[in-house]
Amino acid sequence: MEIPAHVSWALAKNHHDILQALLAKYPLGHSYWNYLSELISSLRDANCKGIQDKMADVDNLWKLRSTVSELEIARLLSEKGKNVEMLPDSFLSGRSPDMHVKDADGEYYVEVVRFSEDEAVFIIQEEMIRYLADPPKPYEVDVTLPADLSASATDCKEREVKESKARTVASKFKKTMNSTDPVQLPLCVKIDDVVFQFSSSPSGAGLPIINFETSVPSGKFVDRIRFLLTDRKQGKAIKRTTWTGEHLKKRYIVAIDCEQQVDEEDVVQALLGKRESYSIAAPKKAVPPEVIEAAKKNWTVFLERVHLLPKGRTVFTSYGVYMTDAICRNVCGVLVYRRLVPRSESMVCFLPNPFAEDAINDSRLTRFI
Repeated sequence: MEIPAHVSWALAKNHHDILQALLAKYPLGHSYWNYLSELISSLRDANCKGIQDKMADVDNLWKLRSTVSELEIARLLSEKGKNVEMLPDSFLSGRSPDMHVKDADGEYYVEVVRFSEDEAVFIIQEEMIRYLADPPKPYEVDVTLPADLSASATDCKEREVKESKARTVASKFKKTMNSTDPVQLPLCVKIDDVVFQFSSSPSGAGLPIINFETSVPSGKFVDRIRFLLTDRKQGKAIKRTTWTGEHLKKRYIVAIDCEQQVDEEDVVQALLGKRESYSIAAPKKAVPPEVIEAAKKNWTVFLERVHLLPKGRTVFTSYGVYMTDAICRNVCGVLVYRRLVPRSESMVCFLPNPFAEDAINDSRLTRFI
C-alpha cells in the first residue's frame, strides 16, 4: 500500500518527518489515511490555497491535530461558497491568523481553536518530545492525566494552577527518565498522579507516539467558550491587538472546532448572555445602552431575533462576553462547529458581534453562514 497521493502532495513542503510520525501511529491501511486524503481532496477541489505552506509548519502529531481542525473549518467555509486561503505561522510579524477568507461581503481573518486544546498538555508534551526524539526512541506512550489536569481550563486562575503543575510534572519526567534510560518495556511511570505507560511502537519505527486526551466537563461549556475568547494569555480576541495597518480592517472571526456535545444555547449564553422565556408576560427590563447603540448600526433585526431587543416573552437575565468584556470588541463573530460523524449530523452555530469596534462592525455578518 502507498501513502494517498493527496496526503503526499499536502506534505510536499514539510521537513519535520511528520510523515514518519504518522506512519508510526497509523500504519498504512488505517482509516485515518482515507480521512486525511478525503479532507485534503475536498479542499483542493474547492481551490483552497496555501495547504502545503500550512502543512509545512506541522512538526508533531499534536500540531497536526490542531491543523486538521483548521482544515475542517476551511472545508466548512469553502462549502458555504467562500474563497479560503490557509496562512502559514509566519504570515504576520505578530501573531498570525489561520486563514484569509473572502466572499461577496468582503474579507476576513479567521482564527481556529480546538475546544479541548490545553496549554498544560503542551508543557508536558514538549518535555516528552525532547526526551523521546533525540536520539529517536520507538516508544508509544499513553499519558493518563488526573482530574485536575485532564479537563481544559475555564478561567485564568485554573489555567495558572494547571500550568504550574504541568511544569513540575515535566521537570520530574526529565529527571525520572534520565535515571531510567535505557527503558525496559513495558514500563509504567507515575509522576504526581500523571501516569506514563510506555510500550513498543506498533510500527517499530524510531519515532515516538504520545497519546493525550483532554475534555471539558459537562456544564462548563459556557465557561470554556468564554475562556477561549477572552483569556489575556491564550484567548483568541487578544491576537488582533498584535496587528497593525491594513490588517486591522479585516473582519476577525474566531472558529471553535468542537467534538463534544455543546449546543447552540451554550454558545448564546457564552457570547450574548442567559435568556429566559416566560409562559406569561416577561418582566420589564431596561435595554442596555450598548444594545441601543448597536440598533443604530443596522443590527435591529438580529437584536430582535435573539431577544437582546425584547420581543415576545423572552428576555435576557444576564449578559455574555460580547457585552461584558471589552477585549471582545476585537472579534466580529464566533463560529462554533460541533463536528460529528456523519458530517450531516454536525452543528454549525455562528453568532456575529453587534458590539465589535467600528472598523470591523458590519451587520451583513448575520448572513456569513
